[in-house]
Amino acid sequence: MRIRLFAALGAAVFSIGLSAPTVSPPAVAATAVRDVRVASFNVSSVSFDGQASGNHAKWRVRRPVVVSQILNQKVDVLGLQEVNQSSKYASSLDYGTTQYLDLKRALNIHGANYALTNKYAYNCVRPMSSYNCVYHNNNASQDNRIMYDTDTVSMIKQGAYKYPTQTVGKNERYLVWGIFEMKATGKRFLFTNTHLDPYSAATRRSQWDEAIAKTNKLKAGLPVVAVGDYNTSKFDTYAATYLPKMKSNGYGDVLNQQYREPGVKNPRAEVMKRGWINSFNGFKRDVRSYAYEDARYKVGNGIDWIFVTNTARVKEWSMVTNVSMTTLQVRGVIPSDHNLVRATLVLP
Repeated sequence: MRIRLFAALGAAVFSIGLSAPTVSPPAVAATAVRDVRVASFNVSSVSFDGQASGNHAKWRVRRPVVVSQILNQKVDVLGLQEVNQSSKYASSLDYGTTQYLDLKRALNIHGANYALTNKYAYNCVRPMSSYNCVYHNNNASQDNRIMYDTDTVSMIKQGAYKYPTQTVGKNERYLVWGIFEMKATGKRFLFTNTHLDPYSAATRRSQWDEAIAKTNKLKAGLPVVAVGDYNTSKFDTYAATYLPKMKSNGYGDVLNQQYREPGVKNPRAEVMKRGWINSFNGFKRDVRSYAYEDARYKVGNGIDWIFVTNTARVKEWSMVTNVSMTTLQVRGVIPSDHNLVRATLVLP
């Protein structure tokens, strides 16, 4: 029989296995509708199909698993990174001219009702083409996108902010944002998504400062959920500055991770699932190369983060991966070189 083992650490419960289903008490409807399920997922660009080999499958093969994970996690609002915006890869797609449109329709043909905060590919007069671009602000944000479930939340407003600091000659980096309203409660919140520069730590730090400043201008008293691929683990030296800085600005890590601390002294999430696994997997099937498999009370050194208003309740956090707890091997097609990270929140 497969075993589920829980270790209490402060107020948190750390789930370290996949076992026979546990029985939970029935949810109280008035409480359940207050939950918002948010996630961040770097899905790996279709532009990398040309170098796909081994465990790195092409987008058409990976997409069904990406779709399955998003649907199974019942995500209300999702920050996506590397959903390519170019139509030059249309021959590698089935349901749209860009990767983000392809993913949206793939989700919806399975019965979901997801929408994008912005469908435009480029900030050009011709919004779906960058050829001979004449600038026009369409709030496009390259391959960084937000998707939301129209059954559970409504979009009130949306936009995109191009960071003033960029690495010359590389993909432009954005903070994409939306203000959403939960249909069940009328509660509104600001959701931001970003993919910080992977090439220069100096650029990354500047972009992080710019993201905080922009978020503070946008929030206008609303609860904040900030997700993304920050290309930063808690062992990077500048994490000593930016993890406390996020918290001091009002929206700390949902796990309350600290610089260079492999464990969590004062856990914020009440339940954590597979937290000992890193969020970046590099298309490696053996999780032992990117996990604390022999010390599962520790938190993996992820680079994909979820931050939320400090007074929010974090009911659950999950590292989503189809790993066998017996063999420590990822089963089936690996959907991306990053794992989806998801949190269930009760916003103040």
